[in-house]
Amino acid sequence: MNEFEIMSSLNSGLAMNGLFLIGFSFLAWFSGRASVVMHEKGNANIFGKIVVSAFSLTSVWYINMQFSYVSLGIKGASHSMAVLKEEGGSISARGQSLIDNFNGSTEAPIFNLVNEPAGLILVVSLALCLLSGIWMDDSNND
Repeated sequence: MNEFEIMSSLNSGLAMNGLFLIGFSFLAWFSGRASVVMHEKGNANIFGKIVVSAFSLTSVWYINMQFSYVSLGIKGASHSMAVLKEEGGSISARGQSLIDNFNGSTEAPIFNLVNEPAGLILVVSLALCLLSGIWMDDSNND
């Protein structure tokens, strides 16, 4: 595999992950709407709250999975560049930058569900926003 093929694979993967992220973000938005309905209803039954909570957490789970796949794709491209360089292939400054910025090594990257700190904050705060709308009462409710 040459540098062009590695970068093409990376870009194709990022485009695919972006499309999935759009879809899962729509599901998270829909979960938020369901959360608002549960909150405004005030006396929603426990079964409805559990179902909406499960749907919300599932959509957040898949958003986190997409972040993990993006990270794996970039680390995989960095790994492929490092292997290409070690085998004596020529790489450009852009390829070397990919190796340097994402710690490219000849060891294959592994899939990890724990993302970078900003991604984790986003996923946890989204989950808390969705669940708080379902399970918490109004503080000024008389």
